[in-house]
Amino acid sequence: MVTQADIQHRSRKGHGANSAKPSLYLVPALILGFILPYYFDVAGLRLGGYRIVLIIFFLPAIVRWLDGSDRVRAIDILMVCFALWGGLAIFVNHGFSQWQFIGIRIIETLSPYFIARWVIRDADAFRFLALWLFISVLVMLPFSIHQNYTNRSILLDFFSNFGDVYRTVQHAPRLGLYRAQGSLPHPILYGLFCSPVFALTWYVLGYDKSFFYKLPRVGLVTLAVFSSLSSGAWLSVAVQFALMMWSTVLASVKKKWNLLLYMFAGLYVFIEVFSNRSPAQMFAAYLTLKPSTAWNRIHIFNNVTDDIMRNPVFGIGLKDWTRPRWMLSSVDNFWLVLAMRNGILGFLLLLIPVILIFRDVGRAPLTGKLASYRLGYLFSLAGICIAAISVHLWDAIFCLLMFMLGAGIWFIDASDEDDAEKSEPISGRARRIRYTRFE
Repeated sequence: MVTQADIQHRSRKGHGANSAKPSLYLVPALILGFILPYYFDVAGLRLGGYRIVLIIFFLPAIVRWLDGSDRVRAIDILMVCFALWGGLAIFVNHGFSQWQFIGIRIIETLSPYFIARWVIRDADAFRFLALWLFISVLVMLPFSIHQNYTNRSILLDFFSNFGDVYRTVQHAPRLGLYRAQGSLPHPILYGLFCSPVFALTWYVLGYDKSFFYKLPRVGLVTLAVFSSLSSGAWLSVAVQFALMMWSTVLASVKKKWNLLLYMFAGLYVFIEVFSNRSPAQMFAAYLTLKPSTAWNRIHIFNNVTDDIMRNPVFGIGLKDWTRPRWMLSSVDNFWLVLAMRNGILGFLLLLIPVILIFRDVGRAPLTGKLASYRLGYLFSLAGICIAAISVHLWDAIFCLLMFMLGAGIWFIDASDEDDAEKSEPISGRARRIRYTRFE
């Protein structure tokens, strides 16, 4: 009989009948799908590399979740509810006319999350993920720097010889440079793709390495993020760096993260009471590259929140939001778009599991390598979640967020004993006692 304790032990170690290790090929396959610029249309649905991977492995990932090799968690149930509620909200607003969007949105939500739950189940698999993300950033970096100066994407030009690819996005220069997009559809998406690799490189790939080993590698990631010239991507790295400094400076303080939350709560209340602008308006005003962008985001926030309050249950789906005729249709706030399209409940069904992940992963009693990996995971996830306040996440980057959410669940049941057990050599000979009272 397999007990719950056996399931937890297999989950921590990635062992059992459904070991994650034989499936690690899915990590480079999915990351390659994220950065390959090819796409083609089938029955009115645009398919790219990552969507093909997600569609193929959707059912296997769900089966692996339910096969007993790991327990079903409240976070998992909330993620399923988030995906289904989003589909229901679109159906209520549009009927069957948007069946392709409903189907692909459910797949893009659940498939990357449960693929990560299936594949990333121990420290080795998590480091493998960090390594492949780092490699993908390095591959695109020289082409991105070239685009900063020439406004020409060598990657997209090359791949266009073999099929349909994303177009090069034309923007006015910023800081005297053109915006790089790597091989992704937009500079914002490219910057956000690179940004979570910042903390992962320092804490995971750089674990137990010297400062001078880690610094140039993190510097390359920072350069890649900078090349996008995206304020949202910069914000993600800034958040990660600030958390790293807070963790280092207050290393001896036990409740340092509670203290940080109290400080932010106090700052929010102070701005709400004593400022003539709301915290959201202050955020928009000081975290953008151009004053006109800040002004536009304030008006977006005001108009979209009005639509949310008028449609609190199912949102407005894919309908156009209420705004003056001179305003553009884009909403540069992922969390705001969730509430606008899916209603307040749809927004909460994602926000709550994100909060639970931070709480449960943060509470796990880890030390050494696992504690370092956890910091890299939580800081990178915090960076992209906070940056999502100032940008929208769509296509591959939305799927990357879902994958990142699933990739850290294993920390909750991880054990330093399991990590130490894996590091011990397996031998048929008796082990030598390392320490005795005579040594």
